[in-house]
Amino acid sequence: MPDASSPSQTDMRRRILDAAALLLAENGYKATTLRNVAEAAGLKAGSIYYHFPSKDHITVEVLNEGVQQVSKAVLDAVSAAEGESGKAVLRAVLEAHLKALAEHSSYTRASIRCFSMVPEEIRRQTVNVRRAFDTQWLSILQKIQTSGDIHKDVNLKDLHLIILGTLNWTLEWQGAGEEERLQLADTLAQLIMS
Repeated sequence: MPDASSPSQTDMRRRILDAAALLLAENGYKATTLRNVAEAAGLKAGSIYYHFPSKDHITVEVLNEGVQQVSKAVLDAVSAAEGESGKAVLRAVLEAHLKALAEHSSYTRASIRCFSMVPEEIRRQTVNVRRAFDTQWLSILQKIQTSGDIHKDVNLKDLHLIILGTLNWTLEWQGAGEEERLQLADTLAQLIMS
């Protein structure tokens, strides 16, 4: 019978992923080692192999989770704003995206920072999650444009890049809080809406 005071396997995996996300966000892919991850998670280096076969497997999970956390927040915002105006939907998804970036900053920063640094095999294992998120955002913008709240001549792919670049950049803000994020969402929504 397992000791009730010992962490579950799920808890141990989460500790490893949390430690890896923080190290990847701060140091990048190459400078993050399994030894560093184990130390940050409070484990012996060899213990990681019980949960993950390699640093690359951990990195794939961290990068995918960083995108999935934001994606879920954006989808929840769309559902909550159903029936609202295009402007209200856009404002809700901008806020949700920004809030998720901040709440899950180790994962989101690691995902944004490390994607271009990782080996090709890791990119192949994470690109579908990113594409699905891009498709999700483009679908939202298409619906808003169809409703007439974004000018019909605006190129949505370009707009999508502008929005994600602006929102994701906020992870580098030093000392910015919720008020600054909400102000950015307001400003961005005003610039986008026709």
